[in-house]
Amino acid sequence: MTDLPTLFSDAEFEQLLDQRHQVERRRARAQWDTASDDPAQEPSDGKSESTIEQRFPHVARALVAMWPSAACRLYLQNLIISKRDARQGFPRPVVEDLLLLAQINDQLVRRLGLDRDGDGNANQ
Repeated sequence: MTDLPTLFSDAEFEQLLDQRHQVERRRARAQWDTASDDPAQEPSDGKSESTIEQRFPHVARALVAMWPSAACRLYLQNLIISKRDARQGFPRPVVEDLLLLAQINDQLVRRLGLDRDGDGNANQ
């Protein structure tokens, strides 16, 4: 049986394989990194209010009124995932803030025991 000719040395093969992996990583990052897709961030107006407070004050007031609670969790979930088809949705920075607020609310509800009803049973 004849030996097949070596097309690449082991070092050359490793180098080509490494280059291919780098290209694949760049492609994957480009596919999932949507930060470059965002329009330029609006410059801050210098106010201390969050984007939610500035652009959606009714949402901010509702969150303050029920913070922290299981009701707040449901409200945040309904804001983040709308069941109505004709909704445009919030801008990305607002969605990111809502997701963060949902995490903080859940942690506070658990820590303070607000996820239990009057009989000590966990709320679902």
